[in-house]
Amino acid sequence: MNRSLTAPLAANLEPYQYMLKETSYLGLKPGDLIQINYEGWFRYGLVVSSRGTSNGMFVSSRYNALLNVVDVQSLSEGMFPLMVNNLYKNRSACNYHSPAIIGTFLGKNNFRTFNTSKMTDLLSIEITKNIDE
Repeated sequence: MNRSLTAPLAANLEPYQYMLKETSYLGLKPGDLIQINYEGWFRYGLVVSSRGTSNGMFVSSRYNALLNVVDVQSLSEGMFPLMVNNLYKNRSACNYHSPAIIGTFLGKNNFRTFNTSKMTDLLSIEITKNIDE
């Protein structure tokens, strides 16, 4: 398993102390910041709930296990800390149907569903401290 972060995510996390944890998609909750390898491409984002699921996971009509994620790769340098301060580990705010919250910070265009059978190298990023504090 590749236990390193993509360069853009590592750059966004420079102001923080953090730990990387290998995990399964089954252990994820809304508000978790993750990095995955999805069909050969590294992606990172926040797990979010939706109408059909309170934990971010659901089964499609084709019986595929899917994970709701809001892609945060396109966030500007200034928006990443706002996302961390307001959405990271905030289970109630990380709901896809909270347009005032998710839409404002991350944009509804960035909502993705990932087929868990195509995900590898799943890392959960645990932010432990803002270095500037």
